[in-house]
Amino acid sequence: MSEYANTTPIAPKWYDDPSHSLYLHHSDQPGMILVAQSLNQENYHIWSHAMLMALTTKNKDVFIDGTITRPPASSEAETKQWTRCNILVKGWILNTISPKIAESVMYNDTAYELWEELKERFSHTNNVHLFQIEQEIHDCIQ
Repeated sequence: MSEYANTTPIAPKWYDDPSHSLYLHHSDQPGMILVAQSLNQENYHIWSHAMLMALTTKNKDVFIDGTITRPPASSEAETKQWTRCNILVKGWILNTISPKIAESVMYNDTAYELWEELKERFSHTNNVHLFQIEQEIHDCIQ
């Protein structure tokens, strides 16, 4: 008789389910670049849309929209898995932003905080610049 004959089968864990947000596929690596264009001062809206699509396909968009938060410390296995996923998502974001921007945001604790800081800094339209462009267009038409 095998030494494992009396062991009970282990129930599948929620993080073994590919549809669960805490699931990690063996191909999910921190060095992956999910979008081709790096975030810079001018392309936040295009970059954020591409990044959101990429994270959604990996079922990790919940880490940047605040849907999933750090589990209570009493749930050690879930907390460890959440931490792995959070660090992975942070890495994917940091891999697709310019080094100068990355240096200034990399110490955010969560992917959500990182995402929100980038949104706060880069999502606003520069109204003065927009007015100048509109004036130049108007002047060209006349």
